[in-house]
Amino acid sequence: MPFGRTLAMTLVTATAALTLVACSSADDGEPALETASNSAFPVSVAGALGTADVPDKPERVVALTWTDADIVFSLGVTPISVAKAQTDSGYQPWFENAVPQTPPVWEASGATIPIEEIAALQPDLIVATKSFTLARAYDQLTEIAPVVHFADTPSSETWQSATATVASALGVPEKGEQVIADTEARIADAAAQFPELDGKTFTFFVGPSDGAVYIVNSSDDAGASLLGQLGMAPTEFATAQPVSTIPGRAQISYDYLSETDADVIIATGLPGSVDELAAQPAVQSLSAVRRGAFVPLSPTQAQSIAFPSPLSLDWALKEIVPQLGDAARK
Repeated sequence: MPFGRTLAMTLVTATAALTLVACSSADDGEPALETASNSAFPVSVAGALGTADVPDKPERVVALTWTDADIVFSLGVTPISVAKAQTDSGYQPWFENAVPQTPPVWEASGATIPIEEIAALQPDLIVATKSFTLARAYDQLTEIAPVVHFADTPSSETWQSATATVASALGVPEKGEQVIADTEARIADAAAQFPELDGKTFTFFVGPSDGAVYIVNSSDDAGASLLGQLGMAPTEFATAQPVSTIPGRAQISYDYLSETDADVIIATGLPGSVDELAAQPAVQSLSAVRRGAFVPLSPTQAQSIAFPSPLSLDWALKEIVPQLGDAARK
């Protein structure tokens, strides 16, 4: 699954080493859930697999994916454990930069959610809006704590919807609205800062392998949704391709690479795969590539917009959007 979609978690730290990290207070500089009180509870949050009934203000929150950890933290709570990201440190850079004291991580290996280890953490809320393996363990997890998750599927859950859902479960719906509004305002500011992006077409190559590659072809892809907010759009060739099993993406063979020209070419994939794609004669012949309007993204950069959160989008606006602006001017 591209970009580590399958965020299955195997705990690598012994249970005895997992010190429970309580919700931080304003005294240590970390965000605190100051606006939530027990008067806001109980709350019920519906999801595709069932309803999470949260009786009291959550104090110990487990995030089943690193995107969920981002959202929880943006709402004022430091999760007691998070999924390990595919980085050297085990944390996504935007999360690591934001959290003064990082919590223990889960090892993302295999496709099994470690029920016993989660139970040992004694959470009072489990957040899983982006867990693609949740259905396999949902019933077991609900015996441990309420499980707040996606309304339809993880793929279709927008960062705005996920943020609002988690905010409701934490008893801070107004804070959720503010976080969403602030993030959308920063995206609008970025669009204004880089007006050269407005009206530009893009081809976004994802995961080249074995003579085939995915191309983003609609805003059902989260990355395309952000690019759309910046004023960009996929090409007519891309939108005309049949959608694959991955929402918002079509898969084409290298035979069609010559049809993929755009104002800006973006590409991401496993190490080395983007270089191999870029070396294809058909790609080299694209006018965007000849102009230098080619933007390769590392897996971490791509994940920041493929699995967006308020934290990751803030990071992407600084790390990716300026590159797109430079490419659009060429």
